Amino acid sequence: MRLMLSRLSKPKVRLILFLLLTFFAAAPARAADSPESSPRGWKTIENQGVHWLQSPDGKVFYSKGVNIVSGAKETEKSRRSEAYYWQNFYPTLDEWRRSVGDRLNAWGFNTRGGWSDPSPDMGLALTVDLELGRNSKFHWFDPFDPAMEAKTLEWARKLTAPYLNDPNLMGYYSDNEVGWWNSSLFCWYLKAGWENHTKRVLWQLLYDHYAGDWNRLKRDWVPQGSLGSFEELKQPDVQLKLRQGGEGIRLVNRFMALCAGHYYQLMARSLRAAHPGALVMGDRLPLYYHQDAIRTMGDAVDVISTNYNVDTPDGWVAPYYFEGLQRLTGKPVIVTEFFFAAEENRSGNRNETARSAHAKPGHLMTVETQAQRAWGAANALVNFARFPNVVGIHWFQYADEPLGGREDGEDYNMGLVDTADRPYEEVTEVFRRLNPVLETYHREGRSPEGPLAGSTASILPVSTSTGRQDPTPLPRAVRPLDVTDQSLVDWDKSRTRLTDLQAVDPYVPFGDIHLAWKPEGLYVASIANTYVDPRLLDYQGDFPLSEAFQLHVQVEAAGRLHQFVIYLVPQENSALPDGFEIIPKLYRKTENGAMELMPNDGHVQRIHKSLPHMLLEAFLPAEWLGMPELVEGMPLRMNLTLVSFYREMTMSWTGAPGLGEGGGSEGLRAVILRDTQEGLRAESSSGSVVP
Repeated sequence: MRLMLSRLSKPKVRLILFLLLTFFAAAPARAADSPESSPRGWKTIENQGVHWLQSPDGKVFYSKGVNIVSGAKETEKSRRSEAYYWQNFYPTLDEWRRSVGDRLNAWGFNTRGGWSDPSPDMGLALTVDLELGRNSKFHWFDPFDPAMEAKTLEWARKLTAPYLNDPNLMGYYSDNEVGWWNSSLFCWYLKAGWENHTKRVLWQLLYDHYAGDWNRLKRDWVPQGSLGSFEELKQPDVQLKLRQGGEGIRLVNRFMALCAGHYYQLMARSLRAAHPGALVMGDRLPLYYHQDAIRTMGDAVDVISTNYNVDTPDGWVAPYYFEGLQRLTGKPVIVTEFFFAAEENRSGNRNETARSAHAKPGHLMTVETQAQRAWGAANALVNFARFPNVVGIHWFQYADEPLGGREDGEDYNMGLVDTADRPYEEVTEVFRRLNPVLETYHREGRSPEGPLAGSTASILPVSTSTGRQDPTPLPRAVRPLDVTDQSLVDWDKSRTRLTDLQAVDPYVPFGDIHLAWKPEGLYVASIANTYVDPRLLDYQGDFPLSEAFQLHVQVEAAGRLHQFVIYLVPQENSALPDGFEIIPKLYRKTENGAMELMPNDGHVQRIHKSLPHMLLEAFLPAEWLGMPELVEGMPLRMNLTLVSFYREMTMSWTGAPGLGEGGGSEGLRAVILRDTQEGLRAESSSGSVVP
């Protein structure tokens, strides 16, 4: 669960304290001798609860960037005009740089994001992805190797050397999307040989956690093969699988947290020693974060960087994600990638990600037209800016990916320009109009008008439960809601989001729940992130419902309690890249306690967005609640509970004990159905895009 010094051996504690004290004692002297790139250095500041960057000249700075501002390289595809390459359009590289710099300035950008041309001629602030962990072979090799410290520092000095005197250098990303995939780390190092220091750390964690009692371990785990003792766990290629109903996932997360905490501290020490004064900007989280990993960051990063795949085509950004980072760390956050792609594009992009023999069409945010792309990007820009902890937004990327895909097969229309260097004017116009006013959106956190005609966005300050005894107003849906359309665009997500969900300590809410009504019944939707590897669990036949991702809905109407559970169940499918798909199953609890399988069609759908995204939508007819229809003013008592895979985390609207057990009516919240929009926006704590 938590990364605590008490979990480490005394020699390791002494070593960590010695290194930290040595670093801070030496920091002033190193700063005085450092290159003259940033006399005052980049900083982060907070003003009235709003986070900002601060440039070396002391000015408040909101980073508006573009990734891969690069002239690229000549390839077979570029020679066929199927890939972007500067020499196809400009006589010299310097002229390309000047032209692109002028374009980006005209479109309101002030930062070059990851993998960009570092030439000072571009003039914009520069952020650099070093791939420090990958170069030093931290990941998937042996993170706790005693030689890792010196190796990482050596690589940090080598990789930062070109930027030491660059006046535009803001800071470094240690890596991009390494991912803290808990079960993958656990299985990988458990299979390693005893010569691997990280295997030894994991073995010791297992031994200490179960106090050397193999039978205690077996309550949480099913040893595979003939494995029968802790001593045999030292062998290579051993395997443990989770036991149904056990708590083994807690240990998996403790090991992941040890690895993550070691990574963040080591990267920070190395980067601050190699280039004092440059911001340490994290590892560009891969559209997802695990809370146990995030909680280990501490002061190892100055800014948390995260890539983000916008949640719905209308540009909605689920607030739980950034609110969670704020509550877990209190650190500023920079969105280092966001994007929209359109099927209608001039580069011939197919908008799919190829992996091995498989492809993932629409894996990343994809819409039909350039107009829809511009509209979604505009709303997303404003939604991001309104989070008080978000200090910058970077678009991915400057030019479209090559026809047929780049080397790894990714083939998306993500560019501001196509492969023939022609700007997508609808998209670039969005940035030209909005970039200059993002500071205002960020400072104020709200606006009575949306960014473009015909759309509205309003993210309001986060509130907590008011403690009032009055029933909570439940809004009527303002538009028809379709539970078969693979979309949440028809939801007014700002009005329908439940703002005071509570998670079981030490976690914070890991998703958003939306709730609305119409005369025909109740509608519920959820947007969450979760990671699961079904192969970590020992089971035969169907994946057990108790270990599935699940949404519990309890409704008491006219004195009678109705209970529903939506399970999202992994099901083997060798035709898909991950080898499985996620299937929704809807159940109703009968009066005798049995679980009755209900029809899916028209009642529940999982939005087809690949893991770690988990979006679902459901409709519960009024007749299922024992009444012909729902009407304005009707009182109900309700609770909704979300449980992640393997019962790893739980959150609820009421925060009542025993969450996810589908018990009685204790702890239900009084609600009243409302038909008017007046005053309801003040009840909401998040923003929405209303087409």
